[in-house]
Amino acid sequence: MSSTPRTGSEDDASRLLGEYRLLQTLVAIRLRTVTDPASRRHLTWLSDIVAALSLLNRRMAADGPVDFAGYLDDASAFWRRTCEGRGIRLSVRGSVRALPDSHAMPLAIMLHELLSNAVRHAFPGEARGSIAVAFSQASDGVSLVVRDTGIGSAVLQMGEGLALVEGLVQHLWGSMSIETAAGSGVGVRIRLPLTDARLH
Repeated sequence: MSSTPRTGSEDDASRLLGEYRLLQTLVAIRLRTVTDPASRRHLTWLSDIVAALSLLNRRMAADGPVDFAGYLDDASAFWRRTCEGRGIRLSVRGSVRALPDSHAMPLAIMLHELLSNAVRHAFPGEARGSIAVAFSQASDGVSLVVRDTGIGSAVLQMGEGLALVEGLVQHLWGSMSIETAAGSGVGVRIRLPLTDARLH
């Protein structure tokens, strides 16, 4: 039986996915023995970022833009599995066409950070609720909105996750706004320009 030879780019992509899986395994092994809360938080964050990059890498073609719509499907499935059994409903809507490399990876990390924050902090104990993700895209920009129905906050603390998202937004010359109130959840709205982007 003959098979189609693999191209060099396919071999590279497969190797990179294997390296991502190995890194996630190493982090998981390390987490088994780490008890310090701060260290566990940092390792969990690293595992999340590697997961986001691994999902995105599956949708990166050898030539041309990233299939971000496909990445959204993969990321949605990942977080639904994470929320399984917790009474947290996740919905994702909106169409996203192919994005330039300069925006695809930062947006993937932003989405992962915002979903991680909502899943881990918005619904303490056995609290139930929902998280809604909405994407929209025009010729000159793309917007991302992540809103949860969790506990919210009278005074929102800018933790490590939100600080990272804000830094990426600034890097892409975008804007970010946050709405929250005690008992009313948290909503984060991000707008990024796609034309004449001046990365710094």
